[in-house]
Amino acid sequence: MKAWKRALLLFGLFALFETLYQLALRAERRFFPQTPVCALILGAVVSGLLLAIVILNRGFDPSDVTADSFFPSLSRDEREKLAEKANKNKKTARSLMNVFIPLAFVFSLDLLDLYFDIFDRIKGLFTR
Repeated sequence: MKAWKRALLLFGLFALFETLYQLALRAERRFFPQTPVCALILGAVVSGLLLAIVILNRGFDPSDVTADSFFPSLSRDEREKLAEKANKNKKTARSLMNVFIPLAFVFSLDLLDLYFDIFDRIKGLFTR
C-alpha cells in the first residue's frame, strides 16, 4: 500500500473511531454519569491490540522468518510450515496496526483531554 493511501486510511479510521468514541462518551455521561466505562474499555482494547501485535510479530523483529531459524531437530517440512505460519502472523500483525494506530491516537487524545481539558480550551477559543 502506498504511503499516502495508508495515511488516508489511518486518518479516516481515526476520524471514525474518534466520532464513535465521542458519541459513546456522550451516551455514557447521560446514562452513567459517575462511571468511566468508555475510557476503560478503550484502554483495554488498545492494550489488547498492542499485546496481540507484539505476540504475532514475534516481538519487534521486522524481518521475515525462514525455515533455517528453527531448531534443526525438526524435519524440513515442519520448519517450513512453522516459518509460513510465522510470516502469516506477521502479516496479520501489520494489518492490526492499521486499527491500533488510530485507536492509540484516540486514547491519547482522551488522556490529553482528561488531564489538560484541551477540548474545552479549543472551544473557548471560538466562543469568546
